[in-house]
Amino acid sequence: MSKRKWSRYLSKVGAATLAATMAFAFASHAQAPPMNRLSVEPRVPRLGIVPCVVELFQDVNTGYFAEPMFEPEFEYAPPPGCPGPWAKVIFSIDLRGPGTTNIANVTFSLGDERRDDRFATTLLTAGAQYNAAQQSWRVERDITEYQALLRQARPGFARVTDPYFRDPYWGDDIPRASGRMIFYPATPAQPTPEVPDAVVPVTQTASTVDPLPHNIERAYLDVYGQLTNFWFSCVPVNAATSWPLLVNTPLAMGDHVQQAGDGTGQGCAGSNYRDVIVRIDGIAVGTAPLYPWLNSDLNLRFQRSVDVPVPTPQSINLMPFRIDLTPYAALLSNGAAHAIEIRYAGVDDTLRGAFDDAHLLLYLDKGSTQITGGVTRNTLEGTPLEATTTRNDWTINGIQLTGDVDRQYHRQYEVSGYVNTSRGRVDTTIKQEQSLTSTQWVSLLGYNAPADHDYAQIVQITSITDRTTLRQRGATVLAYDSIRHHYPLRIIYTASGGTPDVVPVLKRASAYVEQGHHQQGSHTRPAGAYADRLYANFVGSRTFDAMLGTYSGWKGARSHYFYDNAGSCFRERVTWTREDLTSHTQGEGCPDGINRVRGFAHPDGSPDDLGWLR
Repeated sequence: MSKRKWSRYLSKVGAATLAATMAFAFASHAQAPPMNRLSVEPRVPRLGIVPCVVELFQDVNTGYFAEPMFEPEFEYAPPPGCPGPWAKVIFSIDLRGPGTTNIANVTFSLGDERRDDRFATTLLTAGAQYNAAQQSWRVERDITEYQALLRQARPGFARVTDPYFRDPYWGDDIPRASGRMIFYPATPAQPTPEVPDAVVPVTQTASTVDPLPHNIERAYLDVYGQLTNFWFSCVPVNAATSWPLLVNTPLAMGDHVQQAGDGTGQGCAGSNYRDVIVRIDGIAVGTAPLYPWLNSDLNLRFQRSVDVPVPTPQSINLMPFRIDLTPYAALLSNGAAHAIEIRYAGVDDTLRGAFDDAHLLLYLDKGSTQITGGVTRNTLEGTPLEATTTRNDWTINGIQLTGDVDRQYHRQYEVSGYVNTSRGRVDTTIKQEQSLTSTQWVSLLGYNAPADHDYAQIVQITSITDRTTLRQRGATVLAYDSIRHHYPLRIIYTASGGTPDVVPVLKRASAYVEQGHHQQGSHTRPAGAYADRLYANFVGSRTFDAMLGTYSGWKGARSHYFYDNAGSCFRERVTWTREDLTSHTQGEGCPDGINRVRGFAHPDGSPDDLGWLR
């Protein structure tokens, strides 16, 4: 949608927005300092009332992946001076690391039954890319919708969830964290929004959930998905079979750490499409697009390829994707245990990744003890992903192999169902369409010379997901939501070297990356309408001469823009050359040149059920 059309659209829906929602004041009338000097991620908007702050932990060791004995536990208790329910709750984390360039992906969770992972609910997955220019990072998330977890004391933990063992997390280099929750008490002007009545974790270790409440009228699943391998760079299987060096070269994109019995290859073969598919009792019920999350190292030997000093989108704050399971609310209410399974799906396979996590958010019908209903339509189950290869051309000119590959993937489905509530029958219809287009150009100069060759790849993908949700009681529309997620990515990558004497050697590498996280939504409720849009973009480049240990062409830019029809405007942008910022602007293009965001807005793009719009 063009800027002019978007402005007209905002004016239309803005006129219909309930005036009472404007009670959620702007976070500030003065320019707040950046949350981090080297990043542009927005703070979670504050409310114009004095909050209660609960300090959870101070400067704790965040442990090590797969080593639960090192997971630092903390104790959460509701703030005694601010009894719930609350108008807003914010989870704020400070990550601190060494002055060297290292990575830490840390997951913070609240649990129960002490250290049992089956009861752990993820609040935030954050990744700080420590470097000499910035050794500490702040990451925040609006957890107002998780109030059901916060009503009673419970243990929590912070755990490094980076599955790679290459970074020195021992000794002085162990990442440390401090965390707090910020509670805003409800007031007549800023009341408590409608929030889920129950939050239930769904983890890798326990996908079967015990019997749930019998009166579920709405259900959602927040899914955290992260595949650390470069799935979007995979070449077709027939090419890898004909020219094995495509996937056996240590120069291809990848950061696989060689283990006993492994080869040195960094490439991959097969489909370059992945999404998350969710099944209940074996039936496919919903999907989530997978953000093409970039590990900091495009190649194991080209470390921190382009994201130093500024990280790429979602690197320091991984966003969950919300799947609406309301058509299955009656099934989940039937008193039986249910298997809820999360898998990464390609063209013809499913797999578990290094990290995935999810939790159910349940809204209950207070006037009913037993919800009944059923699923009326599900075109996802049994329908395969559409995959089309329109070009797969490989040519040899002397010692150079080149390939041009164009592929398209498409998934479209509808899931509908109803629940019989104490207020009558409510029907929900969800329509979702996912498409990913991919173009690749690959060059292997010395395609049969493992000891010394040059590798190059240009990857460009466009991932778009459109979803509409209609919930109605008879002819009355209770909610209509339309949202688009757009994940563009372009990488130009080159490397030279090989495996002389069987030991991988990188002589030179270069990378150029363009990546975005774009989101646009419009939402209608009986009380009014709300629309917002988000554009987060990154562009960065760097060339590494491994023989000399020098860098060139090291520069980039990162921006984060957010707008809504309630007057919110957030614009922040940084540029850099080498490790030094060359500019950091705030509010340019916003009214009065100041960032202002309504207290109910989600400028980071995190899920929002709009419980405040009522």
